[in-house]
Amino acid sequence: MATPILMPKQGVTVEECLLAKWRKQPGETVAAGEVIADIETDKASFELESPVAGTLLASFYLEGELVPVQVAVGVVGNPGEDVSAFRPGGAPAAPAEPPVKSDRSDRSGQPAAPPAPAAAAAGGPGAAMSPRAKKFIAEHPFVMPAISGSGAGGRIIEADVRAAFAESARLTPVAAALRAAGLAAPASGTGLGGSVRAADMGRPEALPPPGEAGGAQPAAAVAAEEGKPLPPIRKLIAARLVESLQNLAQYTLNASAEATTLLALRKRLKEGGGKLGLADISLNDMVNFAAVQALKRHPALNADFIDGKVYARSAIHLGFACDTPKGLMVPVIRNAQGLTLGQLAQATKALAKAAQEGKISPDDLAGGSFTVSNLGVFGISSFTPVINAPQVAILGVCGLELKPVRRATGQVEFAEHIGLSLTLDHRVIDGAPGAKFLQALREILESFDLVAVAG
Repeated sequence: MATPILMPKQGVTVEECLLAKWRKQPGETVAAGEVIADIETDKASFELESPVAGTLLASFYLEGELVPVQVAVGVVGNPGEDVSAFRPGGAPAAPAEPPVKSDRSDRSGQPAAPPAPAAAAAGGPGAAMSPRAKKFIAEHPFVMPAISGSGAGGRIIEADVRAAFAESARLTPVAAALRAAGLAAPASGTGLGGSVRAADMGRPEALPPPGEAGGAQPAAAVAAEEGKPLPPIRKLIAARLVESLQNLAQYTLNASAEATTLLALRKRLKEGGGKLGLADISLNDMVNFAAVQALKRHPALNADFIDGKVYARSAIHLGFACDTPKGLMVPVIRNAQGLTLGQLAQATKALAKAAQEGKISPDDLAGGSFTVSNLGVFGISSFTPVINAPQVAILGVCGLELKPVRRATGQVEFAEHIGLSLTLDHRVIDGAPGAKFLQALREILESFDLVAVAG
């Protein structure tokens, strides 16, 4: 029996996913649970598995298309079964357009060769387009490039626009409406998979790359410098970082805390914490726990700033930056204010593993109220973390450095210090409140053994 393959709903906030790659093609056999496609949300990538064993009878979407959740992307069943009932919209598949035959003959009496396809820019003067091609464009809003028709006389047929569609940026419904109203669409946008959103409309096109108008280069040089497009997730990361830097009044405060107590406690836990389930506690876990305790004392930093209004968050949903093969992700630990050190560490490791394996739910990457980014493992002494809007603050954790300390006796000793870089949105948090948060965080870290027990 034919069984549809539905685009899964990867979290309550996800309405559509990008069909990144087909692993199987129509006509190939598949096993139950076998991966047939790669899909992506704006935060993570996933594998789409076949629900049953059989033959992939049809695929309804091309690679690069945005597919609504709970919609069939294909059908698995027995060869010969009818799949029209599962096709999105109930429309039958458009058959290939038949070639146009010519009844002209040359003077020798032999049929004349069809004329060579003439280049015709889509939508340009004299560009002939088949009804199916026009229908496809109407049903699939995208940034239409100049293309050459492969039909008779250079006529643009459906196959031509389908090929262009696979390589071009999509238009969201609002962006498509704006284009219909006369607003220019850029070649690519800031949405999922490079799709063009309403905010992208009307932007000036990018300057021509080297080798085009503005300066010719040898063909070899152009080939050597050919750019590589960003993956969809990387595009989204880039867009969000630029948006954050452009729209927030960001500034960074730097401080350090003596790490003697942290290092001593970490050593004791490593040696004898197994009985308590704390042997795997890391310095990063300790800093995250300390940040939560500092936020309890200074809740102003645990907030969102949206449309000119500050929304104080009663719960601390702690985000932590995580490096993955797909790029930067920020998993979120819910209600971190109620977790012990061990529970916080366990939640951090589980979320980090899921993110690195590409199996994390989009719901676990949204809703954070404060973020910690740790680059200390790379020996970074100071950096400027970028706020994850609409949050108002982010803590950067730096590496350990030896610094002189004057003890109560007046004697100067060298001790390990951990660097702290706190970026704040000056529209909401002034320097003094930010400095007080860092002061509290430093005190917590330097007496962490007592705080961990009390917490």
